[in-house]
Amino acid sequence: MIAELRAASLTRDDRPVLREVSLRVRDGERLALVGPNGAGKTSIVRLLAGLETPTGGECRHVPRGCGYLPQAVGASLFPWFSVLRNVCLLGASRERGLELLAAFTPGLDSSRRAGSLSGGEQQLVALARALAADGPAVIADEPFSALAPAARAHALTVVDSLLGRRALVLVTHQPHDAKALGARVLEVANGAITEVGP
Repeated sequence: MIAELRAASLTRDDRPVLREVSLRVRDGERLALVGPNGAGKTSIVRLLAGLETPTGGECRHVPRGCGYLPQAVGASLFPWFSVLRNVCLLGASRERGLELLAAFTPGLDSSRRAGSLSGGEQQLVALARALAADGPAVIADEPFSALAPAARAHALTVVDSLLGRRALVLVTHQPHDAKALGARVLEVANGAITEVGP
């Protein structure tokens, strides 16, 4: 098992955000969190990533070295660094970085500054960086939201092929994304997991 929440609750400014959420991320498992805006999906992945601490219950977050792609993709890239340097920030070799960029963004100049990219290009570069991490899991919060349909389909295929045996925790509004990646679906509403589906 890579990560786990046990009856985890989270409160911000005296407002309950998560209510006794329990889930396990097993080795190689693919999970998709779906639900409306404000349901608590991002809060769940922030707990799993170790970026927040629950105010109640228990949390075993993913180990160091796992890939993480936050919802605010643009803020997660260093705009003055090159695309390649951004991808290799977590220790990936230059060769590995170039390989991932070629898979996600064929034809993109790896020496371009990340700040000059479009929103969709930034998302693909951030995806490449998350996949460059060598930990046992990748956490991705709405990683395909800024992509046009053709680019989205391509990115899903690349993630599926390059994820390998790593676990995946995906936040998405599109059930198709979960299906394309063979992920088990957890429906999140009002700060709780309400249903588990295939």
